[in-house]
Amino acid sequence: MKFFTLFLLLIFYTSINAQFKITFDDYDIDREGNIVVTVFAQNLGNSQEIWAVYGYNFYDRFIEMQDNFFLQYEDILNDSKIRKRIPSSIVIKTIFGNYIAMETPTYYFSSTGLSSGQEWKITFTNIPQDAGSVSIIVLGSSIDLGDMPKAAELRKRKDALLSDAINTAIEKSKTNQWNEAANYWEDAINLKSNIVNKYSETISISFCEKAKILFTQNNLSNAINYFEKAKSINESVFNKYRDDYSDLQFKYGVELLNNSNISNGVESLKYSYILSNRNRAKVENKFNEMKQSHFSSSFLSIIPGLSQLVIQKNSTKSLVLFGAFTVSSLLTISNKIKADNYYDDYLRATTPQEAESQYYLADKQIKETALYFSLAVGTIIYSIIDQYINTSDYNSMFEIDKNYSPKTNLYSSGSFVISINIPL
Repeated sequence: MKFFTLFLLLIFYTSINAQFKITFDDYDIDREGNIVVTVFAQNLGNSQEIWAVYGYNFYDRFIEMQDNFFLQYEDILNDSKIRKRIPSSIVIKTIFGNYIAMETPTYYFSSTGLSSGQEWKITFTNIPQDAGSVSIIVLGSSIDLGDMPKAAELRKRKDALLSDAINTAIEKSKTNQWNEAANYWEDAINLKSNIVNKYSETISISFCEKAKILFTQNNLSNAINYFEKAKSINESVFNKYRDDYSDLQFKYGVELLNNSNISNGVESLKYSYILSNRNRAKVENKFNEMKQSHFSSSFLSIIPGLSQLVIQKNSTKSLVLFGAFTVSSLLTISNKIKADNYYDDYLRATTPQEAESQYYLADKQIKETALYFSLAVGTIIYSIIDQYINTSDYNSMFEIDKNYSPKTNLYSSGSFVISINIPL
């Protein structure tokens, strides 16, 4: 039910996008934030399938296919981020005057030319009443609807919240209440992220100091997050805290290693190493402790599969190697026994024909013995080489490159969106 109509007029806002000509005829908005737009669509090219993703079942699916029909608006209170919505329904007017649902997720749009076309009604539901700069896009053509009714009021509220957050953050910073200061700075950044350009030094100091507080509370991952945020905002300020951050990364890395998270633990220790000189000796000592001995690992691999099981923790490879060694060894022994028996029969032969036959069989078994023995020895050699390579690869993780740079995916500063502390 429509409670009131903000817009009910023929706009004939027309746009041509390649082969599709879309004319926006009219649109209605009710108090619940439901928007119905009527368009006249023409296909000036060949008939083709188009993506027509709409309905509640597709809000989290076919994301990459949602560019033909969508509404976008400004989320004013959340750093004016652009939000997108797909339609809840799309219906097509038939020649009988009634409407039928458009096929989804694809629709076969027949060629119409300029002389005919199709009338579509596209519905978007529950658009926030305080959404700003609303626009609708249909097959590349767009129409701007402007702000929703409560957007102007929210913009004023945002300005007041932002001013309050900044002023409070500055006051907390002056009194060294860093934990509270950082929280208010995050509230301000959430409202308007580009304030970091004006207050970068103070914000970076607050984040670094909060990181130190979290470090003393053993909240290591969050402390890293704040140091990384500070680094991304003002690196010159962050550089004054490199020793503190090096301590944090060293402790974090050791904890990861102790929990068998070798790869990430090594990354943290390397990061600690390049941050400052404070922990370099400790990092080097830790890496030397972690390295494996080529001699001991190769000694275990003399029994094929043993080092693969004990050191590499690769049960499949261990089973294959040990199985191959066991089978080839048993066949070697079996064929050697047979060869000895045939040779004894050869020595006891009473006729030339019998001697020739027994000698042939003995010789055949000796050759098979040599073959299986070679396989057994080859398995041992392969096991030793495989473990040597594995040990070398493992130890290479603990080599420090002076040009090392931390992996950004491990230490992403992430989003500044944190729950607002100021009551709305």
